[in-house]
Amino acid sequence: MDNGEQPLHERLVNQLRERIRTSMEPHSQIPAERDLAQEYGVSRNTVRAALAKLEMMGLIYRRRGRGTFVANPLSEPTDLSDTYSFTEQMLDQGRDPYSQVIYLQNFPATDYIAEQLQIPAGTPTYKLKRLRCADGVPLMVERTFLPGDRFPKISAREVETEGLYQLMLRKYDAPIADAKEAFFASLMPDKDAELLQVPLGSPSLNVQRTSTGLNGEIVEFTLSVTRADQFVYRVQHHVQQPTTT
Repeated sequence: MDNGEQPLHERLVNQLRERIRTSMEPHSQIPAERDLAQEYGVSRNTVRAALAKLEMMGLIYRRRGRGTFVANPLSEPTDLSDTYSFTEQMLDQGRDPYSQVIYLQNFPATDYIAEQLQIPAGTPTYKLKRLRCADGVPLMVERTFLPGDRFPKISAREVETEGLYQLMLRKYDAPIADAKEAFFASLMPDKDAELLQVPLGSPSLNVQRTSTGLNGEIVEFTLSVTRADQFVYRVQHHVQQPTTT
């Protein structure tokens, strides 16, 4: 099908894709629907359909009350499968990471947290909640659980200024030797949506991470809620023998 036979909104999708690729930076704002309709000589319904298609393709994202913006390019995604350090990921991409500690609390481990950390229920445990940002854009809400006896007197100020893993290594001689992660899609909790500045009920990519130390002991269990428009999960499979499955 040539361009003359393409539906208007598909033609506009192609034009906007090229515009985003060649002349717009990630997180720059897309013009309003009214302005796009006037610029390209189409109806607002056509613009709305094109923007919906671009959002589905992961090229743009919307922020409630603020407008529509260019998403991270999928050719250079935030890869959650390759490393467990958010700060290192962002620095590797040339972005400016920032983490805000929302709270650091000490509480007796519930049955669920005790099972994840492999400690007795009721053991003093830290719960750390952080908002992770890059270039001023909120990307992730993290809830991290730490065994209290392994990290006594850990402080929110130290975590915020130094970073959790660096602090664990420097102050407690507890380097991360291994990390296992599980991923699943969900709808974002309302409180997290507010922190991440996305509409209520937005989709999210959730991550569960269990980190172990040099002796195989569990030193961290983290539940992360990430913006689905900002993260892409990639995995590469190596097939050792041909398979028909």
